[in-house]
Amino acid sequence: MKELSVRQSRCSYEAFSVTEVPAARITGFFLLVAGLFFADSSLLFGQNEAPANPPEAKQQDDKALSEYKPLMKPEEAVNFRKTKLRDFDELLRGGKISSSADKKLIADGARYQLYLMTFKNDPNKPENATDLKKLRANILRDIQFSGRVSGNYQARELYLEELTKQAPDLFDNHRLVRFSAVVLLSELDLRDEDRRKKTKRTAYTLAYAPLLKVIESKTQPTEVKIVAANGLGRIGEMGDPSNALRVKIAEALIPQLKNSIQDHSWYQRSLVDALGSLGITDNLARQPVVVDALLDAMKNPKRTWGVRSAAAYNIGKLPLNSRSDIKLITYSIVDLTRKMVTEYNKNNNARFWKRCFWNVYLAFKPANQGSEEGLTQKKVNQTVVNDAYKQIIKPVATIVQPGNTPKIGADVTKSMDDWLKKNLPKNFRVAPVQVKPNNQQVAEGN
Repeated sequence: MKELSVRQSRCSYEAFSVTEVPAARITGFFLLVAGLFFADSSLLFGQNEAPANPPEAKQQDDKALSEYKPLMKPEEAVNFRKTKLRDFDELLRGGKISSSADKKLIADGARYQLYLMTFKNDPNKPENATDLKKLRANILRDIQFSGRVSGNYQARELYLEELTKQAPDLFDNHRLVRFSAVVLLSELDLRDEDRRKKTKRTAYTLAYAPLLKVIESKTQPTEVKIVAANGLGRIGEMGDPSNALRVKIAEALIPQLKNSIQDHSWYQRSLVDALGSLGITDNLARQPVVVDALLDAMKNPKRTWGVRSAAAYNIGKLPLNSRSDIKLITYSIVDLTRKMVTEYNKNNNARFWKRCFWNVYLAFKPANQGSEEGLTQKKVNQTVVNDAYKQIIKPVATIVQPGNTPKIGADVTKSMDDWLKKNLPKNFRVAPVQVKPNNQQVAEGN
């Protein structure tokens, strides 16, 4: 009955949470606005404030983010449009590269399209402000039509390569320019979906390199880093990176997540989502570094409940198997849920709780039939999984219902407490290769 209740509430809840879901998958400009005005609003999002930059450094950062730096002369842009743009369009649509001149034209076209973003006003119509959204849309449209008729994708692949190579030129420009460049990189596709040919939409994997550059930078604004993290998650889900490349990306993201406690919660969630989207649990030495990183994020009381519950959800997305310590994983998720119940009972009117408890549900059960997400879909001990699931389903089924929801009763919390005492893991290690924490309090992040 509780299971049915949760699924029946799903449509109502998802409609309710429309304004919250994009926080983890930002692709629109509302994130930029949030980044511009709320990035330092720790009270609004329940985050600890990061240490303030020295006044001189902040002034330099503000100047760098507010200054447009055109990367070509206006007359150069106008001349390309008049003399080469039509040939570029025809070459790109045709798809075939026949000479070094063709390669140069594709490179010049990529440069023209990208560098137009660095003008405050359109050089072809100086009376109009540059429309970054339109410029991105034009690039993505050109990519989509490249080779569609001929079936030859040489020009498309070269164009993607050039865009990826040249986009970092925009990373020290106005914050709008940086943001637009990273959004573009995050949306690049190597192939489009074609149901007749039974081909799936495939993200352009090589865009990972400049996106990681953004993530690892200490000077990029938060909204740009969020989009970069989301782009890496998209590559993990829709691209075709090798296992070694997935490990490389994960090993770059893990220290960023570890050091992000003082950063905006949206950014933390984006890093968590990116790790969960890579489809790996271990590094090349078969150490469960991804599982470990997500467990650490989930247990850390300095992070928001949204971040911690998102980590639980993403653990449920990982390709866990019989080597995974499923007892530790399920215990940790139930423990998180119990802590959330305590705080929920103190303030059961806060809207964010529905998203948090829905994340816990998704850690166990897939949102869509046929999905392999959720612990119940993994090749692990399902007796252990189902036993833990019974502990979280009662509070989840109550809280994710639409509208105001009641507090969780003492009978439910006592049942959870008894279960946690009974199922206390023998150790709090994900795998034997890891060092055992000094005590249980450390292991639980307390």
